[in-house]
Amino acid sequence: MTPLSIRDAQHLPDLVTGSIALPGIMVELCAFPEVLPETMVVIEEEALLSLGLSRLLSGSEGRVAGNRRIPFVRFGALGFRPAGVPMEMRIDGGAFHTIRLRFTPDAITRQLGIASLTDEQLAACFDIRVPAIEDAMLRLASEVDHPGPDSPALAAALVSVILIDLQRYLGDAQHRAQRSKGGLPPRLMRRALALIDRPGTPPSVEELASACGLSRFHFMRCFRQTAGVSPGAFIGQARIVRAKALLTADKRPLAELARELGYAGLPAFSAAFRKATGRSPGAYRAIMR
Repeated sequence: MTPLSIRDAQHLPDLVTGSIALPGIMVELCAFPEVLPETMVVIEEEALLSLGLSRLLSGSEGRVAGNRRIPFVRFGALGFRPAGVPMEMRIDGGAFHTIRLRFTPDAITRQLGIASLTDEQLAACFDIRVPAIEDAMLRLASEVDHPGPDSPALAAALVSVILIDLQRYLGDAQHRAQRSKGGLPPRLMRRALALIDRPGTPPSVEELASACGLSRFHFMRCFRQTAGVSPGAFIGQARIVRAKALLTADKRPLAELARELGYAGLPAFSAAFRKATGRSPGAYRAIMR
């Protein structure tokens, strides 16, 4: 298929591969085809919370439109786009799969108790790193993919938990913005995250520091100030998030997934995954399916 614009891809009849309808909320599994690299301004009619189930499109980033002084920030695996807010987005080309929640304006305002978002909250929407939300979204993806008679009730419960955690995350946005001041400039943070997001063996701290033109010590201090954790801890967390998505949506053997994630082999992958989650990759896959 010839690559499409995101707008054209959104209207494909087979984009949504599964869904669960709730009052004011639609839970959807989406399989986007190959899309074109492009820069665009998007105004969503409905609020969207989405989690990528495939590799991130490296280099994709966004910002609130209308003010060139606002820096672009990297699109993370989990993001939220409120309705009615112009978002300027740079999308790298590629195909990807997502689980997303679509909220009517009344539903999201009622659930979050927030009529509008501050600048700090909007900036925090592009890259949400909250494991509890990610896990609940992955459970939703599994439920949509393998629905049962009680799936709507379970989905409603999961969405309620997701919205409580999202409300807490947005409520703490001001504190996180203050903490990140004096850390890595946005362009250097995006450069580091692009290396962290690439498939295969993760970059070393020295490689990240060199790419940013900083000493190892200065890079580590600035990165921790911006991200709240050390580069090593961030890389480990990012690999586990990616592993969870693969285990949920990808049917390939565990050893193959371990290689894609950059682990030396299945034993190393299993040990790291168990340490982070308390379960083996195989047990996690069984629960999510």
